[in-house]
Amino acid sequence: MAKKKSKSAGKPAKQGAAANQQADRGASSEKSAPGGKSGSVAARVRGDRKRKQQRVNVAVGAGLATVVVAAIAMQLVLEANRPGEKFRSLGNVHLLSLNSPHVPYNSDPPTSGPHMPSVAPWGSHFEPLPDEYVVHNMEDAGVVLWYDMGTPEENAERVAALEQVSQGYRRIIIVPRENLGSQYVLTAWQRLQRFDDIDEEGMRRFIDAYEGIDHHPR
Repeated sequence: MAKKKSKSAGKPAKQGAAANQQADRGASSEKSAPGGKSGSVAARVRGDRKRKQQRVNVAVGAGLATVVVAAIAMQLVLEANRPGEKFRSLGNVHLLSLNSPHVPYNSDPPTSGPHMPSVAPWGSHFEPLPDEYVVHNMEDAGVVLWYDMGTPEENAERVAALEQVSQGYRRIIIVPRENLGSQYVLTAWQRLQRFDDIDEEGMRRFIDAYEGIDHHPR
């Protein structure tokens, strides 16, 4: 005669299965929860990337700042080593005529400022020229070689010496000036250097630095 199965015989198996299902749901919930282990790892990765990018940005910024400072320092050194005394620019205004009033030049001979629309003829001169023409020569990339005006014989000797110094340069004008204050003066736009005698090396250094540099407003 068959024994009757107990009603409670299947319960432990069912309870075990239920417990396993609950555990699986808990594990799955832990994996998908924003605050779970995978979410924490992703957040740490994002944080590490952000900090790394910040360090890169700081390094790049510091590098650029160093380059800028070095460039400025180099420019200051180059400017300090340029020959001649520097004068503030008085602008590039064109005058209607030689009689047009204008601000006084801030150097003697002049090194910038109002001038006539045309230039003085390039080359050597034995008579003084109006400053208002010669200033335009300097704006047009020229260098002016002034000599103290003397007797015709002295002037011829000084012109010959300056022609020897400036041989090979294109934008040169040699012109006398009364009461120059020195035997010779070389001027370019915003620059002036005095010489008590012919100094071929020093004069050519001045010409090399400024001849051919245009100074029209950009």
